[in-house]
Amino acid sequence: MLANGSWLDVWPGSSYIAALPSTSDHSPLILTGTNRVAENAIFRFDNYLAHLPGFLGSVDNIWKHHIPGTVMYEIVCKLKLLKAEFRRQKNRTGELSVNVRKAKDFLDKAQTLFSTYKEDIYLTLVKCCRRVYAVAIKLEISMLQQRAKLRWLKHGDQNSKVFFQKINSIRVKQRVFQITKASGETLTNQQEVIQEFISYFQTLIGGSSPFRTVDLGFLQHELRQITPAKASLLVATVTASEVKEAFFDIDVESAPGPDGFGSAFYRAAWPVVGQSMLEAVGEFFRTGKLLKQINTTLLALIPKLNMPTYVSDYRPISCCNVLYKAITKIIVKRIQRVLPLLIHYSQNTFVPGRSISDNILLTQELLAGYNQTRLPERCTRKVDIQKAYDSVEWDFLLEEIIQLSHSFY
Repeated sequence: MLANGSWLDVWPGSSYIAALPSTSDHSPLILTGTNRVAENAIFRFDNYLAHLPGFLGSVDNIWKHHIPGTVMYEIVCKLKLLKAEFRRQKNRTGELSVNVRKAKDFLDKAQTLFSTYKEDIYLTLVKCCRRVYAVAIKLEISMLQQRAKLRWLKHGDQNSKVFFQKINSIRVKQRVFQITKASGETLTNQQEVIQEFISYFQTLIGGSSPFRTVDLGFLQHELRQITPAKASLLVATVTASEVKEAFFDIDVESAPGPDGFGSAFYRAAWPVVGQSMLEAVGEFFRTGKLLKQINTTLLALIPKLNMPTYVSDYRPISCCNVLYKAITKIIVKRIQRVLPLLIHYSQNTFVPGRSISDNILLTQELLAGYNQTRLPERCTRKVDIQKAYDSVEWDFLLEEIIQLSHSFY
């Protein structure tokens, strides 16, 4: 729906449906308001909380608790306790926009008093109010930038009109008011829309189907090998520097996982929680086991088109817990050291120094004369597997890795 900022301020959840024209030569537009299904409040750690006085003290008080169980279980339980603590802090802090207005009012009054009486005590009051106002703005902007993902405004205008209009437009684009089924039926009821998404993605990435084992013996002459010394690097003991680097490499503005804690929390609280993270990562590499509460993922749906119509027009993005991401980063960095030795020279991705555009340019050269009738007949086949990464069975991958395992030695 095309609307200006003033309209979105008043009707942020509005949309319209083009009805059938019937006997008219115009289609009526049916305007609808917000009809969203009530949602349970999901905890999200607001990055501004890390700037509040006493942040590390609050984390330390919770982290001192002794909870019997594995290190991972202990971390999960302590994060749950921290959720309650941070909710209380957010309630005490109040609405950030209200705090900004109050701080601005106090600053205006202090400046009025100083301009009237010209006394040092009022000058000191102005300086104090100005600092409070600056802190209030900083906290509000931190919260708004985190929720709206406005990285392009990070060093630009702060709480300007353009800033808030951009936030409203993003929120409207993220909402799904209707969806069209494969049969052509259009769903507008929010419960039906939700169920359509669930059914589609459960079939795509939530199910399991029989697979046929492929004998990879014909590839033996093409397999690359790495030395035992290189292979030992993949399973070496994880160091403290590796763990910290993995946590700090995660973007502070990336979406958090199901536990609600993003990278900004771990960076700010690292003096307190760092040792626990090191032990948890080390436990995973020793046992190969990951606690269920950590090994969970939220799916965020990103539209592939400007005006998505079908569920297939959305791309699922996995939002994982930060501990899960850190473990993955360590594994990826280790594998990257041996990838150039294993990946075939014709594959131009996943290896530093190679570019996927090389194959694109090669394809253009090969297809350059296909439209010329004087050349011999030729044929090219382009294979595109829908949702390829989400359609591969884990059991199939395991079976193939077992067949290829001898290539690592």
